Amino acid sequence: VIMRGRVASLLEVGTGFHPELSGRENIYLNGAILGMKKSEIDRKFDEIVSFAEVDAFIDTPVKRYSSGMYVRLAFAVAAHLEPEILIIDEVLAVGDLAFQKKCLGKMDEVARGGRTVIFVSHNMGAVSQLCETVAVLDAGRMLFRGSAEEGVETFSRQLLGTANGSGGRLPHVIYCAPEGAPAEPSAITRIEMLDANGRPKGVVATWDTIVIRIVFSCEKRILRGSVVLRFDLPAGPTVILLSTQPDGALPLTFEVGEQYVECAIEKLPLAAGQYMIHAGLAIPNAEWLWRKEIGFLTVMPADVYESGLAPKVPRTLIALKHTWMRPKQ
Repeated sequence: VIMRGRVASLLEVGTGFHPELSGRENIYLNGAILGMKKSEIDRKFDEIVSFAEVDAFIDTPVKRYSSGMYVRLAFAVAAHLEPEILIIDEVLAVGDLAFQKKCLGKMDEVARGGRTVIFVSHNMGAVSQLCETVAVLDAGRMLFRGSAEEGVETFSRQLLGTANGSGGRLPHVIYCAPEGAPAEPSAITRIEMLDANGRPKGVVATWDTIVIRIVFSCEKRILRGSVVLRFDLPAGPTVILLSTQPDGALPLTFEVGEQYVECAIEKLPLAAGQYMIHAGLAIPNAEWLWRKEIGFLTVMPADVYESGLAPKVPRTLIALKHTWMRPKQ
């Protein structure tokens, strides 16, 4: 491997940190390991702490930190080193969704500044958003190297041939409530993506017909309930809002125990890109019973207009079926 320029890496939670040292001390230790001068760390210290969102715990030994706090602090140090080459592994999956979005924005900023980011990930939306060139690896063998679009399609074909996606979760499962989480009076426990025939659908493309199955549970009977589903841009506005009521016309009574509803979408109109999914249970126009950012949906490119150009974010958000006409003069 030939490298030209200063290299920073974020490869594993806690790499370059000493558990007995405080967050403050580890910033200086980790910064020194990554090649930063003390004066440089002094100048960027406040910015690093602010980005990591650990202000209240900066003098606490990092052995007391959660894995998410570890990642936030480690990423903040690596990103503010201003390296010519930044290597990021899948470690960002440990952080919460809001911080993942923040990190993706920072990596995009680094790349746009003319520096190189080597991003290792199973998150195809992030890969499509950030990367210009993609290499697909399987058991140490390079299966593909080329454009991001073709690389994502190659990876998706490989994923369809496996039983499990990253993290042990089946590819069609968008959300699954964490094991051992405290029971809530009303909560969504699982969300799955299916095809029109009810089979698991691990990869979704523009204009695919999909069925979203939302499984939820209640401790008591609720006479007038509503299930809500929302698609947002990762750092932007709502693109699609769907609900059984008031946006839809499906009156629901929530029974005690586990139950589910399904939302069928013909020709999903979302352009290729990454979208954040929010889901909730509510009493229509009255109160929320449960709501949460539950994960990301990656929509794959598809040449739906047969023009040789697949509609993708950020060029467009919605791919409408339409016809151009030129009236006779």
